[in-house]
Amino acid sequence: MLYSQSMDIGFAHYPKTAGHSLTRWFREVFPDARLVEPHPLYQVNHLPVRDSLERLGLVPQRPELSRAGCSRLSRARFKLTRTLARWFSPGRSGSTLAGTRCATRIIGVVREPFEMLVSLFEYWRSYEFEEEPVQPLIQQARRDDFRRFLGMAVGAGGLANYESFFDMDGPASSNTRLLDFNALEPALLQVCREFGVKVPAAKLGLHNVGPSRQRDLHRYRMEAGTLMSGVRSHFRWYYNEGIHVMLKGQPAASHAA
Repeated sequence: MLYSQSMDIGFAHYPKTAGHSLTRWFREVFPDARLVEPHPLYQVNHLPVRDSLERLGLVPQRPELSRAGCSRLSRARFKLTRTLARWFSPGRSGSTLAGTRCATRIIGVVREPFEMLVSLFEYWRSYEFEEEPVQPLIQQARRDDFRRFLGMAVGAGGLANYESFFDMDGPASSNTRLLDFNALEPALLQVCREFGVKVPAAKLGLHNVGPSRQRDLHRYRMEAGTLMSGVRSHFRWYYNEGIHVMLKGQPAASHAA
């Protein structure tokens, strides 16, 4: 997470959701912004919200036994800037620290899950890593077909889903705003108005954007076959709740009589 201490606001980056564009924007708006977990080679990371808040000392740490298990899994599976850092236990948010609240404001972006997974698969297949990655999910994308990659991503112990990554039942959930990937600029303006953030003159740029894969989605759906139900199950929060709460943006004059 990218965090501004002066404004007590953070940007949590889920992969393939305009992270590079939002990172540059966030650094421009909040000059004191720093990565909670810096990396010598990369300007973004994917550290989940709860882990970020704990590292910043904004919420108490979870019980040591639980954290030790999480750390071992995290180190074993994701060493590359915590790419797709794990969220290990579906029911842990708010359960071990019942009543804990955090006033830190969180901004994130969510994208239609299947479209995101296709983009992630294509990106990892084509990205020129300085060293061949050892993370199993990245290896699966680079060495195998989409269906096998998808099965690993949405299977047991797979890719973190949105509600887990953004800790939507956790201490800062009431101050967390998730932007619609397909309406990014108006959604960003909406959250800036709500949070009292002065918007810079520069427009939100587009960085690290690959070629459009919209024309390929049907082919990928056909290849996914019955695994499409697995996508909907793994990302059920997005389909049942997320699409109703994510910000799409509203015209500034929309509240006028």
